[in-house]
Amino acid sequence: MTGEVTPPPPPDRSLIYAVAGSLVLLVLAVSAGAGASRALRPAPPSPSPTPTPFVRVSPTEPPDTGPLVFTQPLSAGCAAGDAVYVVSDGGGIGRFEFDRWQLIDPIARSLVAATCHGDILTAVGGGGRVITIDDRAQTVSSDSIGFEDFLGVAPLADGILVVGRSGLVQRQSGGGWGAYATGIDEDLYAVAAFSPTSAWAVGAGGVSYRLEPVGWRPVATGATATLRAIAARAVDDAVVVGDDATILLWNGAWTRADAPVRVGFRAALQVGDGTYIAGDQGTLLRLSGGPAAPALIRIDLGTTCTLRGLFSRGTEVWVVGSDGGRAAVWRVGAAGSITGWGACP
Repeated sequence: MTGEVTPPPPPDRSLIYAVAGSLVLLVLAVSAGAGASRALRPAPPSPSPTPTPFVRVSPTEPPDTGPLVFTQPLSAGCAAGDAVYVVSDGGGIGRFEFDRWQLIDPIARSLVAATCHGDILTAVGGGGRVITIDDRAQTVSSDSIGFEDFLGVAPLADGILVVGRSGLVQRQSGGGWGAYATGIDEDLYAVAAFSPTSAWAVGAGGVSYRLEPVGWRPVATGATATLRAIAARAVDDAVVVGDDATILLWNGAWTRADAPVRVGFRAALQVGDGTYIAGDQGTLLRLSGGPAAPALIRIDLGTTCTLRGLFSRGTEVWVVGSDGGRAAVWRVGAAGSITGWGACP
């Protein structure tokens, strides 16, 4: 296994999508007759030749596309600029600002992971798709990088690190995109990056790889289930979760914590002194105490919806869930208050 590979020249950027008032009205007309998210999943149109900003919605601007956000198969989200964004695996993109949700982009795309840095959101998904939203400029752009599915993304100071199917690892920086690992064969579902020479990646069959100056080094986990998410403040402070109620904590080696419920876990997030873990059957846990004496407390969202994504805005924890054509988002405040939107029972 080797370390960094010099990236190729950047690909042409294309497909900048917008939602103006007339397009939103069209989406409302289509979706009203369908009653489900399937109506919002046509094949993407041809690339737009020129960038077009989407319309910034104010609290008084009609029409209201907020209900349509929750007919999308929501998968992930993050906070960029003054807004919160949610993306979907086979649907459109939602935006929350002024205590109001709007479907800002109805184009159907397969997006499964997202990260935000400042005003910029980057989401990745099937077929090497990369979506970039600039909240300040109010633009959405779309790139396709290769053919393998992207499954996880993490920010770096000068770009992003992406992992995916069949051991795919790609780094995007000022010089463009380039392969960033060789010799890894397993599907990689999640990555946490700290610098160009320090990161974790986890995936199928319980594998974990640690990026060091000499390259990616496999690190045994003792798990065989697929590992789907990682939360880490630093390379030596990490929590990994996955199928079969798998929760792993790093303490010089991976150690397993006993989960209070036997479900699969899909997302993890570190906020303050705790780690939040989300997964199947509406399960949301808060982990505290560290590897020596971990304590897990369940937070009741009042749902059995599959929880697929976690992100933070300040001290708030945001939870993204969806099943079929129904979706919901919850906001958990620092004092434990819970606000929800949508309907995913």
